[in-house]
Amino acid sequence: MGATAHSSVFESKWWVSNERRWLEIAAHQREYFNRLADIFDVPQPEAVMDRLRRIVAASGLHRDDVVLDVGTGAGVLLPLIQSYRPSLVLACDLADQMLAHVHTKNPLVRVVQCDIVRLPLKAASVDIVFMNAMYGNIADKPAACANVASALKPRGRLIVSHPEGRGFVEKLRAAGDLFIESLPGRGEFQALVQPLGLKVVTYWDEPKLYLMVARKT
Repeated sequence: MGATAHSSVFESKWWVSNERRWLEIAAHQREYFNRLADIFDVPQPEAVMDRLRRIVAASGLHRDDVVLDVGTGAGVLLPLIQSYRPSLVLACDLADQMLAHVHTKNPLVRVVQCDIVRLPLKAASVDIVFMNAMYGNIADKPAACANVASALKPRGRLIVSHPEGRGFVEKLRAAGDLFIESLPGRGEFQALVQPLGLKVVTYWDEPKLYLMVARKT
């Protein structure tokens, strides 16, 4: 939904100008990751796979859960998620070429091309939400977290993670090819999600693994 549609409700020029910027960022990211879809869809080193397994295990995922993988990319988490036999797995991404790879390799996963801010999620419908290796790319983090928090069931979990750690993200930021913000510290993230009814219950900030789990109260 564009800035014009919101302007009658949100009178703040700051909000309107920032939404335009957020939409520009999303369009650039879509184009960028579509170009790289084939490059991303490759086997991961075993050390990375071990860290991805730790990420999924830390979520507390159970059989028959409903799971959302935000910014799924080429779907690196999906086989690990499906090994727990959830009842439904949703995967969203801005890049349609990424989702084409996901759909081919994971036909049981429901794919949606959408920004997480605008993904139409029913309230209290999802058990686990993963934001793996993509949180820094979200332009409007408060709106994204608000949408996720609304969709989570009571005691549902949001997992923000990166299997290469904070230092890797900072190298990407230095390269300047794409909008990326630093990964948040525990206190910074808690301040963002506490008004949404979430509490950080796990926080790992290791050289090669960043992981945070926030649970809905």
